[in-house]
Amino acid sequence: MKAFVLAGGLGMRLKPRFGDLPKALAPLGGRPFLVRQLEWLAERGVREAVVCAGYGADRLRQALGDGSAVGVRVHYSIEEEPLGTGGALRLAARHLDGPALVVNGDTLLKCDPWSVERARWERGALGAVALYEVDDAAARGRVELGPGGRLRGFIEKDPGHRGRAWVNGGLYAFSSRLWRELPAAGPCSLERDVLPRLAASDRLVGLAAGGEFYDIGTPEEWERAERRFTA
Repeated sequence: MKAFVLAGGLGMRLKPRFGDLPKALAPLGGRPFLVRQLEWLAERGVREAVVCAGYGADRLRQALGDGSAVGVRVHYSIEEEPLGTGGALRLAARHLDGPALVVNGDTLLKCDPWSVERARWERGALGAVALYEVDDAAARGRVELGPGGRLRGFIEKDPGHRGRAWVNGGLYAFSSRLWRELPAAGPCSLERDVLPRLAASDRLVGLAAGGEFYDIGTPEEWERAERRFTA
């Protein structure tokens, strides 16, 4: 399976700390975040990745090259204007050759990505989402689980919610049929436009993922991850 890495984010919330550096290249323990992410994939047997890039694409190419240094053959799909995560996947369709992993370019997980694909395949779902339970999901979107691990819905950030909840870990396994569900043109968000619709039609499952989970989308979360990787 190929992994499609959604690395086109501007990283506006990290801009005060890292300036115009693409979010996917934010340093973590002295090394670019995306390098760590690709090494994680390589360590778990993923040998090909498609980096879906936009802002800072040239700098991503310079940092990664063909991926040989991290053990993954890297292809690039570069958007000329912001297309959102769903639009970026649509643009990268020429690289598709079967079921695929999709990874957010600002999350780093320690789970086994193949377990997510197994969950999808065994339950006959279009897609599977790696889930993590957090103590406080007020600042995050959370997911609702139904019987048999079926995903019932995605809830946007809810400051009124308190207590433990399941959140999207930013790692997916999809059948190639996902690409038929993406709008034919224009910007599109996988998280806001596509996944809720698939959940509503009972085509997604969730898998409680093990290991650690890091999201560097905010300065606070980046600092938490940095402490871990510099300890």
